[in-house]
Amino acid sequence: MRHQRCLVLAVTSAITFVLLSALSPPASARPYGIVRDPGFEQQSRSALSGAWQGEGPDYKGVEIGLGEQKTGQNNALIHTAASSHKWNAIKQQVPVKRQTVYYLTGWVRPSGNFTAGYFGARGSDGRTMVQKNFGKIVTEGAYQYLQMAFNSGNNTKVTLYAGYTAPGRESWVRIDDIDLAPTPYTNWAGYVVPSSPVNAAPQAVTAVWTEPAFTCRNSLDNRVSEWVGLDGLDLSAETQGLSATESLVQVGTHAWCPSFDSLYPEHHAFWEVINAGHDTSAQPISMEVQAGDRISASVVRSSADPTTYILTIDNLTRPDPPQTLKKKVPAARSESAEIVVERPDFPHATWPRPLNVPFSYVTVDGAPLSFYDTLATRSRQDDTGTVYAPSPAVTDSGGYSNFTLSSHAG
Repeated sequence: MRHQRCLVLAVTSAITFVLLSALSPPASARPYGIVRDPGFEQQSRSALSGAWQGEGPDYKGVEIGLGEQKTGQNNALIHTAASSHKWNAIKQQVPVKRQTVYYLTGWVRPSGNFTAGYFGARGSDGRTMVQKNFGKIVTEGAYQYLQMAFNSGNNTKVTLYAGYTAPGRESWVRIDDIDLAPTPYTNWAGYVVPSSPVNAAPQAVTAVWTEPAFTCRNSLDNRVSEWVGLDGLDLSAETQGLSATESLVQVGTHAWCPSFDSLYPEHHAFWEVINAGHDTSAQPISMEVQAGDRISASVVRSSADPTTYILTIDNLTRPDPPQTLKKKVPAARSESAEIVVERPDFPHATWPRPLNVPFSYVTVDGAPLSFYDTLATRSRQDDTGTVYAPSPAVTDSGGYSNFTLSSHAG
């Protein structure tokens, strides 16, 4: 027997639209850290200033408003001459707590004609504590994401750096959004595949998930969204979405408690696009969704027109046909793919507890997650200490990946 159809979004017009718009504001998987001027937005001239310094004899400076940034308006630039074989870097010394695990993150875009690029941290004694190599171009024109974890040991200060040894040919690297933070809980929980020194910039993402069931507990605050998307990693918190390069293309479902006397949440499908810092907010898709339904969704960047993205969502539990939308997103550069569950960044929003969302048939560019260097994102509900995280044991089957997003005690 077919379930009774839920309220159609088009009929619930104004009230539903307001709720949907509030559910999925510009998402950010990047928490604030302790680096000063992480995106170089406080730089007002081409020479490095403030907390940032340079190493080596060649040019190190800031490109201001030239459109070369990852986010915001500015980025750092190291440019070496054809005759140079020297090490050149930008650096910043930051205070840290002893015996604490920190996560160092940043984005680089190299010229591709050198191999000795390094991003890392040094201790007070000048010795390298952690570093990653970069230099190879995997996708032409794409920024590459670098992340690593390290223990501060007995250090109270560490020096962060990004640079390279010049290859004797004119070369350069652009650098943006360097940060250092303790355990990076965010409002996302799931997996991200970023463009990196080993990952190509993703062009397509697909997944199937089971719509979660939870109770409202006499609260309007329980809200959760499940979605797949492209280009959502590292939206700049510094610029509040003003960057001409910031973008996000996503499609999925969300659930929220519509009133204080509601026992169970309402479920709806949505799409959202951020282009050049302009956010559509969550827009409704007329599709019946209920707890326990299996939802299939994908976002694909068109090979014929890279400014066009194809969003598809289908309720596999119901007989209705899939919904497909085409969206023009000229600013999107498709430098990451996301398969996540999100607690919308909405005043007083809380994660449902408990929560269990199984994902299956997950692919990025047609390959399983094990094919990539992935980034697992986690979230934490502060008042309960509950942590929301993907299962670390991703299983592959028939060219697809499977994992479960679940809650557990922190």
